[in-house]
Amino acid sequence: CRGAKGDREKMNIQRKEETICFATSRFGTVSVGHDKVINFVKGIPGFDGLRRFIIIDHDQEGVFRWMQSVDNPAVAFLLTDPNLFKPGYAVPLKKNDAEALGARNTSDLVTYVMVCASHEKAQMSINLKGPVVFNSENMKAMQCIIDRDDYQSHFAVCL
Repeated sequence: CRGAKGDREKMNIQRKEETICFATSRFGTVSVGHDKVINFVKGIPGFDGLRRFIIIDHDQEGVFRWMQSVDNPAVAFLLTDPNLFKPGYAVPLKKNDAEALGARNTSDLVTYVMVCASHEKAQMSINLKGPVVFNSENMKAMQCIIDRDDYQSHFAVCL
């Protein structure tokens, strides 16, 4: 899987004729086209019941994005492209995971990692062990678990 750089526009919120509206605790009421809703094929660990999300840009530079739950207004995860902080990062996607995502072409796969920010310590880290892989063609996604020593769950990053 490659980084998120090339296909950001495919997953961004845009107004379409067929839209859904829902309330969020961070962004107020959001309207989004049905074609922009990401469906997780497996639940996110700890959030198994939440399967529908959208992507919302956090900043103009495109460094950070929010993955907002459609079904729970309080749940949103801050994401980033792992290659911005760990060049060469790649997800060793298993064949059955690629099939579950409906991936016919790896160029359709977009990878993000979750960001953890600590206000007390003014530090940020990214979770390289649990990337989120999206298929930009069919809007299916899953969080993968990578068991590698060189991919840390709290990889410190500086802005």
